Amino acid sequence: MTAATLRARPGAFSVDLAMAAVALKRRLAYRMNWIFGVVLGGGELLVSLTLWGTILAEQGSVAGYDWDAMRTYYVIGFVTATFIFSGSDTAHRILDGSVAIDLLKPVDFQRARAAEFYGGLAGSLPTMAVGLTIALIFFTPLPPASFAAGLLTLVSVALIAPIAFSVVYLSTMLCFWTRSYHGVMWARQTVVAFFSGAMVPLAIMPAPLQVFAWCLPFVHFTTTPSQIYLGRVDTPGALGLIAAQLAWVVALWFLGRWLWSRAVRAVTIHGG
Repeated sequence: MTAATLRARPGAFSVDLAMAAVALKRRLAYRMNWIFGVVLGGGELLVSLTLWGTILAEQGSVAGYDWDAMRTYYVIGFVTATFIFSGSDTAHRILDGSVAIDLLKPVDFQRARAAEFYGGLAGSLPTMAVGLTIALIFFTPLPPASFAAGLLTLVSVALIAPIAFSVVYLSTMLCFWTRSYHGVMWARQTVVAFFSGAMVPLAIMPAPLQVFAWCLPFVHFTTTPSQIYLGRVDTPGALGLIAAQLAWVVALWFLGRWLWSRAVRAVTIHGG
């Protein structure tokens, strides 16, 4: 192989960027849906904040969260939800059998799906920006507990995307056996929303349920960054939570590779 051939061959990172760009264009192709998503994306956040504002106006605080902390918690949850629920999945490639074509491509399947996930995620960032702007104007969330807390929160949020990808990827792998995706998707979204603390803070839940939640990766989607941001853990505790996130990133990635090696044995093409 000549040096010219090596130079002409695109690198793996270039392929990743190309796949992410295609996923982004696919997300933007249905422009009216995308525009409505941008305009209405902050509606759920506003409903949650209005509800908790009414409750806390009467009770003062719930599970250690007063109105200032609660509204900040839900603003953080809105930002992290963009990373959790907005990436692209490729279940259709498994269900229609076109995954067989991917087996012939000199591209790592899992890495390619990760690039598509991030590309789809990029298309939802305007929704997050609009909702966050509205929340900052009307609800004025608290600043981070400290400068260090703010920086560590950014690190924690950055680690959400790879964990979210792996959770989506692992759930799509189940389509090799279920031959359907709607039930898997709805179950995944419900479990993630509940055990991440996106519905209600984990501190409100019974203690045994909190312990169980902390054994799962989902808790790092909303609870971990909000705990760090609000100063409910000190710096060593925040670093420990971030270390746990990194461990989940690695563990789930390799779990995805293992499951893929088993799943391709169940490929079905045109019923055969």
